[in-house]
Amino acid sequence: MSGILRSKYRTALPLFLSVFQGLAEAVSPVSIKGTKLYDESGAQFFLKGTVYVAGDNRNDPLLNTTQCQIDAEHLKNVGANAVYIYSIDVSKLGQHRGCMEEFDKQGIYVWLQLGQLPMVLSRSDNTPRWDLGFYNTWTSIIDSFSEHDNLLAFGIGQETINGTSVTTLVAPSVKAAARDLKLFRDKRGYRPIPISYTAGDFEQYRLLTAQYLTCGPAESSVDLYGINIFNNCSDDKLDRLRSEFSNHHTPVVFAEDGCFPETREFSEVQTFFGESEFSRIFSGMNIYQWGRNEFGFALVVYGDEADRNLGQPDTFLPAYTSLQQVWSETVPQSTSRDAYTFSSTQLPCPTANPQVGWLVDRAAALPVISGLDINTVTARTRRTRPTTSTSATAVPTESGDNSRDNSRDEEVLASSGMSAGAIAGMAIGIVAAVVGGAGVAFWFLRRRKSRQGEPDDHDGPYEKAAADSDRLSTAKTELPDQERAANELEGRFHHHQLPVKTDWKYPLEAGSKPVSELPDGAGRPGNHFELEGSPVHGPGYNPGAELPAPAPVPK
Repeated sequence: MSGILRSKYRTALPLFLSVFQGLAEAVSPVSIKGTKLYDESGAQFFLKGTVYVAGDNRNDPLLNTTQCQIDAEHLKNVGANAVYIYSIDVSKLGQHRGCMEEFDKQGIYVWLQLGQLPMVLSRSDNTPRWDLGFYNTWTSIIDSFSEHDNLLAFGIGQETINGTSVTTLVAPSVKAAARDLKLFRDKRGYRPIPISYTAGDFEQYRLLTAQYLTCGPAESSVDLYGINIFNNCSDDKLDRLRSEFSNHHTPVVFAEDGCFPETREFSEVQTFFGESEFSRIFSGMNIYQWGRNEFGFALVVYGDEADRNLGQPDTFLPAYTSLQQVWSETVPQSTSRDAYTFSSTQLPCPTANPQVGWLVDRAAALPVISGLDINTVTARTRRTRPTTSTSATAVPTESGDNSRDNSRDEEVLASSGMSAGAIAGMAIGIVAAVVGGAGVAFWFLRRRKSRQGEPDDHDGPYEKAAADSDRLSTAKTELPDQERAANELEGRFHHHQLPVKTDWKYPLEAGSKPVSELPDGAGRPGNHFELEGSPVHGPGYNPGAELPAPAPVPK
């Protein structure tokens, strides 16, 4: 009998420890106060992430749970707390929970791009950018991912506005997308997951874009503004960024840091995290990028012959070690949520000024999707996360390498002054108490959150919300045209929203010719990096236009 009790003791105690470890490692949701990010404890959150492209589906790195588990451990080891995801396969919604939970276990947040609105290439192009197809696709992704506490933000654009003035004409559509998605999010009763936009490394437009996308009512503004920086990030360049955004009123982060690709010593990381005048303004960055890139951007190299970034990394590059050291040694100056007083003032919307390249008037009306009534969106009950997700690998067996530990356990039992049964009972009781207490606490917390996040009526371009009783259904019935809604929800999206195979970032056009505007007002891309064939379309995407063929991918 004592042997059986000892066996139960040896099984129960590690189970208790694994439950405790799972609760300790799970992240808490990040929210915004003023220009800063905070977790639920009130500690300021600084983004230490990497652009994550890995696995056998480069269009969706969140499908391969095994690969996410491998990489999550290495990401944690280097000091990362986030990954930046360009796109996911919308035809496989519901199959991403494994990766989200593996990252959650390692304390890693996910910043997910929903997609990319088609760019404007001509002043005479009046094709709607924000339409029902995009709305259905993006809200379906929001429905699928909002349950995860480690979902940091949803992105609604990646360099959609770039180095030519005509591309600024898409800005009202981006702002309309932010308005409708935030209203949808609130009607669903989800927590206020930030809606973000990522700007390219175009000095002429990055501040004007930030001012426009964050001006006016909060209901139609992006919450989080990202900036991509590449190549020679000199002290002068960093100082200009600090000066530009010193009075900005929303959090600003660097979505992609590709500075100094030849050396990758991350001096810019030391600047942004180590100098208080920068950490006061900026809330962190994502390093570009995790897996191997033909242009020198990588932290690790995998050993698979097909170069698909599968399995265990074969080589940890010097950049990995350098970044690990910089992140461990550089601690940003932080301010707790209780001690932080937000005093920044909102900047006015920029006026149209062709001389500087901004073509959007501040009074321009935001587009509205015909036939869409977001106020009929119904609230949803959020699925609670299991608290014992890590226990499956933590319980030892009765044989093998555990024999030495078992004998040690028996010595402890013999000298403890307590019977094996008593200790086993205590261990099992502790496990039950922890699990039960955690479950009750989780239930109250979720109930409190759901009440705090109860959808409110919004004034706006759409009708008032339906009565509270109409919100109890979990059906997605906000579209009056049910046949069209069914077509959209079953995956028959617009061709430019369908998931397709992607490749690494590479120059879309050979040479170093800058982006320019042609006499007819049409823009053509110059030497710029973006994902090939991805829903996150690069400069020049226009299915009906003949554009220069891209440069071949270097071998």
